[in-house]
Amino acid sequence: MNRGKFIASINDSVSLLTKLDLFKSKGTKGNGVYSEEFLKTSKGDNIVATYECAIQNFDYDILLKDDSLIQFQQKNDDLRYAYIQNPYKFISKEEYVLLTHSTEELELFPDLTIEELINENEYEQFLNEQNLNSISNYFRYDCSPAGYNPLVHSYSHFHIGMNENIRIPTSKKITPLKFTKFCIKNTYYENWKSCFESDPTFISEIIKIKNECLELPQTKWSEIEKNELYLL
Repeated sequence: MNRGKFIASINDSVSLLTKLDLFKSKGTKGNGVYSEEFLKTSKGDNIVATYECAIQNFDYDILLKDDSLIQFQQKNDDLRYAYIQNPYKFISKEEYVLLTHSTEELELFPDLTIEELINENEYEQFLNEQNLNSISNYFRYDCSPAGYNPLVHSYSHFHIGMNENIRIPTSKKITPLKFTKFCIKNTYYENWKSCFESDPTFISEIIKIKNECLELPQTKWSEIEKNELYLL
């Protein structure tokens, strides 16, 4: 995957997230540029520490509305993508308004927007006080020749959770957009379902996204690996 297609796929990811009302902002450092502190912390098994380090150091390429983050890194032919769901329970502004205002109060001010009903500082403090979300997701995709060994360490694979030994092989190189789609479908079910049911072009877009994934080199995807459970 050349650099141009890689960046274009990230931009398409932003478009998809925006379409599903999940996008918040893009990172400011440039794709794949992360702090030394994050690189060190992420080698551990503490997802909360990893997430907090990434947020504090702006070590993300896309930030979602629920403050979950996505990273996309390309170094020569090596690829690394990661999705870290906000490990704390997230309450949207709409939900917060319903928690802090009675129905009667809201009926008195029908013309006020959500932003006008909320004190930003109080809302941020409220989010900071939320408990951990015990079912938050962590997905990572790696594609690298380092350590490749058929049936032992696949060239292209997904990690689900922090256990480094969980590697689900893929038969193709995954694009940033395909990875984003995987994260959305498996984390934001209601957004995904709503778009699937309301947009007649959605299925054709999904097919196109899959077809954009690249075949692996024959030297990195052996016949024996096809006997294992794999994606694509």
